[in-house]
This record gives sequence, structure tokens and C-alpha cells, in this order.
Amino acid sequence: MDFAHTADNIFAVILSVLETYDITHRILSITLDNASANTKSIALFTERNIPQAGGYFFHQRCACHIINLVVQSGLKKVSNHIERIKDAISWIGSSNPRFQEFGRHCTLNGLRPRRFQTDMPVRWNSTYLMLKNCLEYDTTILGFYNMKLAESGCPPAQSLTPDDWEDDLLGDAVVAMETKFKKYWSEMPFLYALGVIVDPRIKLAGLEYLLEFTGNKLSIDYSEQITDIRNKLFEVFSIYERRFGGIHTEPSPEPDRQPLPTSWSILKRRKKDKSASSSSSTTRSAASFGAELNRFLEAQFDADENTENFDLLLWWKTYSYRYPVLSHLARDILVIPVSTVSSEQAFSMSRRIIEQRRNCLTPEMVEVLICIRD
Repeated sequence: MDFAHTADNIFAVILSVLETYDITHRILSITLDNASANTKSIALFTERNIPQAGGYFFHQRCACHIINLVVQSGLKKVSNHIERIKDAISWIGSSNPRFQEFGRHCTLNGLRPRRFQTDMPVRWNSTYLMLKNCLEYDTTILGFYNMKLAESGCPPAQSLTPDDWEDDLLGDAVVAMETKFKKYWSEMPFLYALGVIVDPRIKLAGLEYLLEFTGNKLSIDYSEQITDIRNKLFEVFSIYERRFGGIHTEPSPEPDRQPLPTSWSILKRRKKDKSASSSSSTTRSAASFGAELNRFLEAQFDADENTENFDLLLWWKTYSYRYPVLSHLARDILVIPVSTVSSEQAFSMSRRIIEQRRNCLTPEMVEVLICIRD
């Protein structure tokens, strides 16, 4: 947008696009980042009665933005130590004679001489990679850097200390990250819960087990949320049942089973549901409200699919004849993006400007490079 990103302007722009393509009545979800104006714009859509399926999925906060906030809160707690390590490796690598001397120091300590990439503020995983690469050389970097500082007469306050490498520093960072995580996700978004439920290897029973496991680790009581999730699940299913209840599909060949990988050990530990597998009949049961959903939830829990090769969309396509209504719900749920990163990257002018080899550019130079590309 070429004007202020206020809630009214954001609402007007999105609504104009929806009206242009005549899809205002077909919007199930909009994924936005955590800007307050975005949240307020969603309220304007709600006032127009645009949200579908009870409005439970209409506003999704970008998961990557939340993860970034969680990580940044932890990095902030150890920023002083990270900056000292970053300054040390930058100083060592900024002069060829100095790096050659550092290389000889590495050889004397039985290490292969190498340069270290510093991190970039726009990519916090680069901080992890920087620290990971430096960890093996921690004693060597500390000894060489402090020795050279002492020779140059720099104050001791600029020196690296063994404390800069201690794991105990992460305690405060972990607490800060946990606090931020609970702020946004102590209440699980219904979309995430439903995305787990429509996985035939997990379903509602598996979700309850995973929430209990997570709650015990983070001291969160999910019992009320589980009840709320169940109620919303049947409410949303009833909406889809009224719309797609008369649709039948032909069966497709069943996919092959794959061996269980170790990454599913948490779910494997739960007691498997003893209920028999649901029938392969192509006719939909109409004995009671939500019969199809109940059949799916009560079917034997299946954690025997290979997590690397298992195609959830293919599974629902294959078994759509067995769960004709639920397959439509699963299709709609599984295509909702939980992140805005891919769309932001597609339209961002800053990509490939700041990267590993050019991470110390001044703001003025970054602006020049962007203007050149315009």
C-alpha cells in the first residue's frame, strides 16, 4: 500500500480485492502478522459478517512472527555475551596478518584454522550457526583474543571471559522464551488443533495426549481447552454436514503402510484405541448427528505411517469415500497458511541484499542497493 497502514486502509484494500474477484462470501481465513492494525482490520471484517465456519479460522496470526518474538526474547537475555563473541571473531578475521597468527594458534591447539561468519540481525538462525561454529574453538578464541587485547593495552572490560561460553547463561533466556511462548500460545489456536485432529494418526485422542504432555512440561492446564476444542469441532462439522452431507465419492486405492519412525515415540507410548476400524461402506451413516465424525474419531488410532513419506492430503483423497463431509473440512483446513513468510519473501525488495557476505552494510548502502534494483 502507498498510504498509511491503518486498520481502515488495510480493510479497504483487502475488501476491494475480494469484491473484484467476487469471493467475499468464500473467505475462510486470512493470515496476517501481529501488527495491531491488522488485528483491528479483522474486527471490521467481522462486523460485515464475512467470516465463514463460525469465524473460528478467520484470523490467523503468523506463526513465524510469533516464533521470532519467542527467540528474540531469549537472545535479548544473552545479547551482551553474544556481542562480545561476535566482536572477537570479527576482529580476528578483519586482518590477514592477525588471522594468520590466529591460525598458528589453532594449529598449536590441535585445531584446523578457519574463519567464522558473524550473525545477521535479520536471520536469528545465523546467531545459532555462529555460536555452533565457534563452540569447538571457544578456548582458543578466548586465549588469543584476550592475549592480543592485553598487548594493545585495551581495558579488561572488553575481554572475553569463560562465563561467555557457559550453558548456565541460557537459563534466563529459556525462562524469557517460555514466558513469551505462553503469552501467545498458552491457548492453542483452534486451527492448529483441528489440523492435528484431521491427521488419522493422531485425531482427538492423540491431541489430548499431546496437550497433556505439553501442559506438564510448561505448567499449563489444557483441560478446559480440550472441552472447548471438542465443542467447536462438532459445531464446525455440523456446518459442513449441512453443506456437503449428500455428496458421495468412489473409493481410491489405499496407500501402503510404512514403518513407525522414532520421532513418533511420544504418541506411540499412549495406549492405542481398541475400537475397530471404521467400515469401508460407501454410504454415509445418518443414524445420528455427526455420525461420520464420530466414526472417524472412534476408529483405531493409527500411528504406523512413516512421518517422512506420509502424504496427509493423499490420505484424505483416498478415504474421501469413507468420510465425504470430513474430507471437505480437512481439505479446507490443511490449505490455510499459518505463516506469511513465503508471501512476504515473494514481494520483498530486501531479499538477497543483506546476506552472509554482506551483513555489515550500512543502512545507507542497503538503501542504495534497493534503489538500484527498483
